[in-house]
Amino acid sequence: MASDPIKILIVDDDEQVLIALERLLEGEGYSTATAWGGREALALSEKARFDLMLVDEHVGDVDFDALRKGLAVRQPGACQLLMHTRKGRPTSNGTICKWEHAEMKAKIRCVLAA
Repeated sequence: MASDPIKILIVDDDEQVLIALERLLEGEGYSTATAWGGREALALSEKARFDLMLVDEHVGDVDFDALRKGLAVRQPGACQLLMHTRKGRPTSNGTICKWEHAEMKAKIRCVLAA
C-alpha cells in the first residue's frame, strides 16, 4: 500500500507565487493547498492536516506573528518554513527565498527528513 503524499500548505498574497510553488512542489510529488493570505491559511488549517507550511513573511491581511502562532496551534507538529522575496539574502534566520527553487526543494527535503 502506498503511503499518503506529504501535504504542504503554501501561504502568500501573490497569486503568481502560489501558482509557481504549487506546480514546483506537485512536480516533486507533494500534495499542496494554497492560501491567498493569512485569513485563508487559518481557515484551511482548521479543515485539513498539513505536514509542512510555507509561509510568506509579508502577508498583508493578518499580523505575521499572529499568523504563525495561529497555524502552530491549529497544526501541532507541522513544520513552518518562512519565505522571503530577496534573492541572495542570507538564510541564517531560517527563511528561504521563494524564487530560489533548488534551495527550497533541498530545504523541504531536509526538514521533512528530520
